[in-house]
Amino acid sequence: MYNEIIVTDTREELIQYPNQQWKHIILHTVLNQTLFGYIPLHWHKALQFIFVIKGQLEIVISENIETVNQGEGLFINSNTVHEITGKLPDTAFYCWNIELPDASNYMEYNYVTHIVNNADKSPYLKLSQQDDIQIEILRLIDEAGKCYEEKSNDYMIDITINYYKILKYINRIMDNQVTTITYHFDIRVKQLIEYIQYNATTKLSLSDLSTIIHMSESETIKIFKQYMHQTPFQYVLNYRLEQSIDMLFSYKNHSVTEVAMACGFSTTSYYIKLFKEKYGETPKQYQKRLQAINA
Repeated sequence: MYNEIIVTDTREELIQYPNQQWKHIILHTVLNQTLFGYIPLHWHKALQFIFVIKGQLEIVISENIETVNQGEGLFINSNTVHEITGKLPDTAFYCWNIELPDASNYMEYNYVTHIVNNADKSPYLKLSQQDDIQIEILRLIDEAGKCYEEKSNDYMIDITINYYKILKYINRIMDNQVTTITYHFDIRVKQLIEYIQYNATTKLSLSDLSTIIHMSESETIKIFKQYMHQTPFQYVLNYRLEQSIDMLFSYKNHSVTEVAMACGFSTTSYYIKLFKEKYGETPKQYQKRLQAINA
């Protein structure tokens, strides 16, 4: 089992760097072997590079949905909210996170600051095999991923060299790019997300949600769906299901009924029905499979 991502109540990912003096981590992730089977909505301060080793990813970034095929990749800028799902069985990818440098590292700081300051107009870059510079970036990410897995004596130096080369190319692309991509994640939607997560185990109404952001119920549904690609009610159910998976994984002695009640479901049968519809198996089957993987 992979190290699962840790997110705060605001959905910020707390990246676990193995070396606090060299804040790079490259995860070889097979999505259907992760806790949820996908990477839930989150964001992080770190820069992120993705290279699809096998299969196909669908990455939701604000109002945009990008399909990333085998051999392609994506650069995700700092503080960009995104969600990652696999569209084919056994989809695997390298996920390379690099923490933002401080001002004492003058050269890297200047390059990275230029990239981060352009996050509103360049929240992400799709990397394909149609452009020489993008092909080279993809090669460098793939090479860095393999190097991280092998961990030879000089792997930190080799990966850092690749990273600096990529920074150069990303800055070059941004300086010459004419883009129609704009990034904006409405603060009212973030308010709704935080409220739903804080009150997920209680009964929630559309009236409560619309009152929070001072909009009509129909406008609340519209703006939430615009950014989240689902209604508030669908998000409530999905969030409760995600919380139940955490409980099934962490509290193996809890019964399915105890998990269902703790996560805000009205009945156990309704919880099992929704769980099976979303994950293709019952909570108990899921728990047993998880235990087998970790055995």
